[in-house]
Formats: sequence, C-alpha cells, structure tokens
Amino acid sequence: MFGRTRPKTARRRLGTVVALTSALAMAGSLAATPALADDPVEIPVSYTVTGKTTVKKTGGTLDLGPGQLDGALVIDGDNVGIRGNLSLPPSTANISLVSGVFKIKARVRIEPTGPVTGTLANGDLTTRSQANMLIDNIVVGLFWPVIPLPTVPNACKTVTPLDLTLVSKNVDLFAPTIPSSGTFTIPAFKDCFINDLALGSLISGPDNTINLSLKSNL
Repeated sequence: MFGRTRPKTARRRLGTVVALTSALAMAGSLAATPALADDPVEIPVSYTVTGKTTVKKTGGTLDLGPGQLDGALVIDGDNVGIRGNLSLPPSTANISLVSGVFKIKARVRIEPTGPVTGTLANGDLTTRSQANMLIDNIVVGLFWPVIPLPTVPNACKTVTPLDLTLVSKNVDLFAPTIPSSGTFTIPAFKDCFINDLALGSLISGPDNTINLSLKSNL
C-alpha cells in the first residue's frame, strides 16, 4: 500500500542518523580503550548554505548562497566541535545608500577568507569565520545615482575581514535544516577611489545582522 521506496529526504535523514549513531558508538568504544582515549572521532558533514545579511545603516539586504559547507563534526572526549570550508558564489545585490540628497548605488559581495570552526555546548552550536566585504560597480549622484566611478576589480573592500560569529540555539543535528544567526561589525573601506569616506559613513558600523540556513546533504 505504501510502496517500498523511502522519500529522498527520509533516506538522507536516516543516513545521517546512522552515521552519527555509528560514530558516537565508536567514540564510546575509543573512550573505553586507554591507548586510544585521546583520539578524536570525526563525522563527515555537508550542508547547502543559504541566507541573507542586512546592513543596519541602510536597511539594505544581500542574499547569500546557495553555497556549500563541507567538513566534519569532531568528537574529542566530552567536547563536540565542527570545522569545515565554506564556499559562497559571488552573491551580489544593488543597495541604495542615502545621505541627504547624495546617493550611492553599488554591488556588494561577501567572500569567506578562511575555514569555519565551531563548538557545541549546552545545546547551542556556535560557529566562527571571517569574510571580506567587497564593493564595485559604484554609481553616485545628487538625488539619483547616475555617475559611475572607477574602481579596481577586487580592490575596494573592508580594511580587515568581517568577524562572523553565528549561533544555532537548541540545535538539532538530525533536523533537515539548521538555522543560524548573528550580528557583526562592518569595518572601514580602502582602495575605493573617492568613496572610502562615503562608504565608511554610510555602511561601516556595528549591529548588522546575518541569518543562514544549513540544509544537510547527507
């Protein structure tokens, strides 16, 4: 009556449960063996990452992804962590930056600069990573942006990478998707022709938000 083939999502979830259960059982076995007690156990993970970030000063949003996070859950005694590499396509969006009658329109990209690391504690998953914010295709004008300004490709960016700390509250590692969110500060900009100060005053600052959704590929 119901057929023999499980839905794809159910098969993925079952596979994830089996993999995690097997790894946790292995971790218990290793802990019981003195010679191997200090050896961490790694469980491969793979997620499709989507989301958006919102710039507080402008209210403008930038869609992120779909990207990929590939890595491993690391079980080391009583400690559980995560490590992996995040790749995002060139996510772009046009945002309007208004300061009185002077307006700037630009394309914004966020590019990870290193691996993602994280820890699982008290049911919450906290991840940390860094990324550059780059801006190009800058157009300015009075009342309406119509004058393009030259920028060197990949040159106009924040003076230091963004520090991104995201938290998944009461995380369920077996869930089809894992939501994660956080706030971050946008540093000043450099190598943006005459726009360094303008971009700094209109974009740079604290309390910008980022929200990501991690969908398991296993």
